[in-house]
Amino acid sequence: MDDQRKRTIIAEIENWRRNHLLPEHYCIFLLNLYTEGDRPEAPPVVVKSERKRSESVASAGSGSDKGSAASVSFSYETRNISPVTGKMVMAWLLGAFVIAGLILLAFHFNRFQIPMQITIFACFALVFYILGLVFRRSAPPLTHLFLVLSFLILIAGGIYSITQLGGSHPMILFYLGLICVLLCASAFVFGYTYLLYCGMLGLALLYGVATVERVSSDYTWWRSELYWVPLACLLTGLGFLMNSGNPKWAGVFAVCGLAAFFGAEIQSLYIPEAKRDLIQLLLFIKVFLASALFFFTRTYWYSWLRL
Repeated sequence: MDDQRKRTIIAEIENWRRNHLLPEHYCIFLLNLYTEGDRPEAPPVVVKSERKRSESVASAGSGSDKGSAASVSFSYETRNISPVTGKMVMAWLLGAFVIAGLILLAFHFNRFQIPMQITIFACFALVFYILGLVFRRSAPPLTHLFLVLSFLILIAGGIYSITQLGGSHPMILFYLGLICVLLCASAFVFGYTYLLYCGMLGLALLYGVATVERVSSDYTWWRSELYWVPLACLLTGLGFLMNSGNPKWAGVFAVCGLAAFFGAEIQSLYIPEAKRDLIQLLLFIKVFLASALFFFTRTYWYSWLRL
């Protein structure tokens, strides 16, 4: 092996040793091998690094007191209590109010008169709805929670109050229809599409319940379709028309229209006069038609799905 090549290899091994690319004992073995035992002293960079390491170890003992003091001060700072803010006070008062109200309702709710019970339901629903508006920007998860609580109280409390007052079945359907309209309006106020989904699908469900007796009185499959297909075409067409201006809401109308397209078959399942074989055949035909429609118009609804 010529001297120039040997010096290049030795320099490369020294570079590996300085940068810790190989373990120390491997580098020493290779240096002894290529230098044939006549290994030069360690380069100044290594000696300097070793000197720095020894100085740092020596100074560690003398600075232990300072380190302990720093750690104590750090732990003390981390344990400092954050200052009380207005939001913290508001959250504490809200929690106390909710807990006190729930305790009051649990023990004394049945003793209240019906107007008082309605007032309690309305106050709780209104408070949660306003809190949803307050935290809409700063804490969206709390907004979702408050909205869910508000509408659950409205639905459960409203049905309970109407039942206690001896209200009829159409009155309950009318009240739930008002809640669905409020859901649709709240969707545009808060900007959440799931509220519009809940409102429109709820209206479609109430529509099916309200018309099931009328359809079953003189049932024919085409008469049942007349109750649902025009509504489905209206919603789907409205969704496609809104695509250019409001694609966020256009997808909701189109999807709800597609759900209403199958409303006649779903409603017919609760009508004894409807033949199950005919329902299956109509479902197959509608699935084919809906698939073909959305395949040829995929440039519209791909944007709704963010594809």
